[in-house]
Amino acid sequence: MKSRPLSLISPLVFAALTFVALGCAPSIGLNFPVTTLPEPELSATRTERGEPVRVRVGRFVDARATQTIVVIDGRKVDSQGAVAPIVEEGFERYLRHVGARLAVLQAPIIEGQIVDWSARVEPGFPTSEARAVARLKVTVSDSNGQGIYHATFSGEANQSHPILGIEEIQQVLGQAMGSAIEAAVVDQEFIAQLSKGRLR
Repeated sequence: MKSRPLSLISPLVFAALTFVALGCAPSIGLNFPVTTLPEPELSATRTERGEPVRVRVGRFVDARATQTIVVIDGRKVDSQGAVAPIVEEGFERYLRHVGARLAVLQAPIIEGQIVDWSARVEPGFPTSEARAVARLKVTVSDSNGQGIYHATFSGEANQSHPILGIEEIQQVLGQAMGSAIEAAVVDQEFIAQLSKGRLR
């Protein structure tokens, strides 16, 4: 078998390495748009005993130490737009999925802080890797506004793909935050406090 000249191989190798380094999400600029969370994939059954839990979802504060939401091969990209409304809507949707009823008045309220929500992307060959993490501090207050429960819930997600573009990174970020919210809504102590906090 004839060997290829080194002068031909070297440019091919350089081109391949350049594709790996730059081919991962080439269209991502200085800001990254975070979209909605995925649909719940909860294995837990709906609440079955007594009345459905009634709850209000209040305000979540963006308490991240940095606005960086994606680090791509060492390059930092900030989040675009507000992330708190995405988490609030996610809590409402995931609570409905487990049978809770959303209320406007006379119900315990869930509020909290977004402590972390970020992804790290490492280009590679033949696939690039993305790992996302999310962490929430959640407070449950009773119908009178008195805090009765505090907890921290975390989630993470991983994805491998030949070229990780915007959609794939959005997906892994959404999965991580979805996992953190799922961890809350299936937590028995969390649900028990919601039941305790309703107006008597």
